Amino acid sequence: MAKYTAYGKKVDEYIKKDYLDKIIKSFTNDCNPISIILFGGFGKGEGSVQIVKGKPVPFNDFDLYVVTGKKLTDEELDKISMNASKEIGMGGLEVAYFPDEGYDSNKFFHVDARCIPYDKLSNLMKTQRYYELKYGSQVIYGDETILDRINEIKPEEIPNSEGLRNLFNKLHTMLLGLREDYNDEQKKIRIFWSNKSYMSICEALLILDKKFAPTSLERSKIFAEIYKNNFPDLYEKIPDLAEKARKATDFKLKPNFKIKEHEKIWNETLKDILFVFEYYIKKITGTENVADAINNRLPYNYFAPYLEHKIGFNFFPAQYALNIGYFNILKKQNETHFAPLFTWKDAGLRMVLPIYYLLKNKSENDEIYLDKAYEELKKLIKVKRKEFWHLKERALKAYGLYYEQRLL
Repeated sequence: MAKYTAYGKKVDEYIKKDYLDKIIKSFTNDCNPISIILFGGFGKGEGSVQIVKGKPVPFNDFDLYVVTGKKLTDEELDKISMNASKEIGMGGLEVAYFPDEGYDSNKFFHVDARCIPYDKLSNLMKTQRYYELKYGSQVIYGDETILDRINEIKPEEIPNSEGLRNLFNKLHTMLLGLREDYNDEQKKIRIFWSNKSYMSICEALLILDKKFAPTSLERSKIFAEIYKNNFPDLYEKIPDLAEKARKATDFKLKPNFKIKEHEKIWNETLKDILFVFEYYIKKITGTENVADAINNRLPYNYFAPYLEHKIGFNFFPAQYALNIGYFNILKKQNETHFAPLFTWKDAGLRMVLPIYYLLKNKSENDEIYLDKAYEELKKLIKVKRKEFWHLKERALKAYGLYYEQRLL
């Protein structure tokens, strides 16, 4: 029996019968895959599950890859994802694309389907995602030897930009979890995202230290062993960071939402992730100035591993193509804004800066960060006024629209 959760055989059997078997049937009806690979938490045997009225209910999404003869379009993948989500009684929406709506765990639970053509398996980028696909996933349909076609990826080959991407994503979810008022569902996801932030901190620092591992439990253990000696300056400021990562990992495996202090948890997590983010920026760029790093330094090397893989060298105009893609999405959504086209530097990288400034504003209660967020955000999307909740909505809107491009 395959392992999907930390709860044991009975729960794993239930997850297979009531969820995965239905997803497999839906996928095979829609795209005739060569193989289906279960990725993410459930693929590692670490899926997040709540016990509700005696029954196990997945809390986090199902992440899957379909291996096909030809590449599927984004529209085809959207259809496959939505059909599978409906098959298991879930809403199928991606919360990042609907930042203004109140969180609902059923509505925003989705089956995330990605596609890899069979002939591309032996030439995947050396990223965290594909490292975990190779060593931390399981085939649940079709050719069971399919993962053997993925070339070996060593932890030291994962670029530091992957760790930074981890932190970018969690700054986004920290802002996403901030609201003017909260219902019970929003409190729960806020606690969940706060814990996931500590796990991403652990992942980012292990990538930086070239000691990344396939599963969350392995990463938590390694981080606890090396943190004090390998990150002494961080240890001095946050001595319990490894313990926080361990507790967050335990929480992710068996979520316990009886904790009521969502505001306290979010505030403490925010302080820690901002500090680690600034530390990481300094480590890989040599500057403590986050704006200088994001606007003037990272555009020259952040994309290098990906562009060199795709076209053989770090060709800067390729970033401009990403800006054109983002501009076209803005236009399609009646958000036409020409400012992203005024520079070759990728908008997706630069839009992290207003998110960072908005979080700094909340963390330090300093209006200067609101001014900075406004100045940076108007380079990326239309903004009407310098007010926190408006800028938050605009920043999250820009982020969601940009990542509709599904670059990785």
